[in-house]
Amino acid sequence: MTGMTRRSLLGASVFAAVGAATGCSGSSSQSGSTSGGATGTLDWWDHFSSFKHLNDDWAKTQSPSLKTNVAHTYYDASKATQAFQLAHQANKMPDVYSNVIGLPLPALVSGKWVHEVTIPADIKSKLPKDAFTEGITQLDGKLYGFPMFSFRQSSTLVWVNKDHWSKAGLDPNNVPTDYAAFKDALGKLKSAGIQPLTLAIGADGGRIRDQVDDMAQAAGFPGYQGLQFTTGEYAYHHDAYVGVIEFLKQLNEDKLIMPGSNNFGVVDARTRYASGAVGTFIDGIWCAGGSKALAPTIVDKLASGQILVPTSGMNPWCYRGRPAATYFVSADSKNPDVAGKLIASFMSDDYQKGMVEAMDQPPLNLDLVASSNVVDAYKKGVEYCKKNVFLMPQAIVKNPAIARVDALRKPVTPHVGNIVQGYLGGSIKDLKAELKKLSDATSADRAQALTKAKAAGAKVSEADYAFSDWKPGQDYGAAK
Repeated sequence: MTGMTRRSLLGASVFAAVGAATGCSGSSSQSGSTSGGATGTLDWWDHFSSFKHLNDDWAKTQSPSLKTNVAHTYYDASKATQAFQLAHQANKMPDVYSNVIGLPLPALVSGKWVHEVTIPADIKSKLPKDAFTEGITQLDGKLYGFPMFSFRQSSTLVWVNKDHWSKAGLDPNNVPTDYAAFKDALGKLKSAGIQPLTLAIGADGGRIRDQVDDMAQAAGFPGYQGLQFTTGEYAYHHDAYVGVIEFLKQLNEDKLIMPGSNNFGVVDARTRYASGAVGTFIDGIWCAGGSKALAPTIVDKLASGQILVPTSGMNPWCYRGRPAATYFVSADSKNPDVAGKLIASFMSDDYQKGMVEAMDQPPLNLDLVASSNVVDAYKKGVEYCKKNVFLMPQAIVKNPAIARVDALRKPVTPHVGNIVQGYLGGSIKDLKAELKKLSDATSADRAQALTKAKAAGAKVSEADYAFSDWKPGQDYGAAK
């Protein structure tokens, strides 16, 4: 969490904390409509910076048809989770909110975070069959949302400023792909008097955690978030993870990472990039839209490259699970039917067109991007993801009863992002030992959840997490 530890959060007045979280300057902004005939208010919160203007306008256009005042509030991704957690504790959640909590659907249901939604038949017909997966978007046959984005995306592309790279004698349209060549390019930027690189390492560490997970996969880790696909065992201490974090440490020690990055949240780091204060930024596919929202003039200077790999010629393959719901209706909502209608409206042609042109996470239908009015750097990033991000095996798809295990699992800290913060900051000395502790703690948490689920009658086992038939560089079969 940002600015508030777990211990101080639990000891604070929840209502006061909600006020602090929702009132922070720069962390949120609100737009609504007071259209004639509207009664009541439907609150909608999300963390999609690229969609801020789209969603502000959509709130206004939907208010008359929904006969309620739709009030949209945007939160910085680094602060959204905290704001939502505080609101949930105070029973003051918005009617509609984006999926940023970080808990699996079973835990959201058991924790009274979400309300069942009903989706019109014409909206369902626009979605692929695997959008309705037990344990991911629905539970016990009840639907809690649907995905709007493709799973073929990445949080870890290399974004560069064309002008800065050209000034340093570098080709912005040919960004190095391996560690050594990339480090050499950063050195040339530094020699040209340009801040070479920034990353969002700070805040709760969530973004750098995701990026280290991605880079570990591209470095050869055969799994996702520390979980090895073939064995079902946690191995955050795998050489791929160690190598990625050591690489970041080397960049930091060589002063190639912008000072302050260890404390930057997502918007902090992206603002430096969008404003031209730094030559390179490691960020997600949504960087184009997010940067444009912060500084529209950056658009013509955007260029992108793939996720980095340790050595030249390695396949930059990454793996993602079936997409979860993008938005939820809150269990606190006093008008869940209208909230569900707002979510359904996001699949309309007008909203989908606006979503693609906002250049955030790519839509379910990636083919829409090629013919859209977006910059080449975004199209290039989407094309890279289309070719190099694959569907991974998931225990909950293999055995839906795993949902009962997921509902009993708890967040394990310090997580990978926190470990990166500590290692780069100097408070952690033995990296591999710390990663091994994380592997053991995560395994222990799963074990306790399995034990409790079995005691309650669930037919589950650790074998549900092992996929001996998984092969790298391809989608795992939908029927498996």
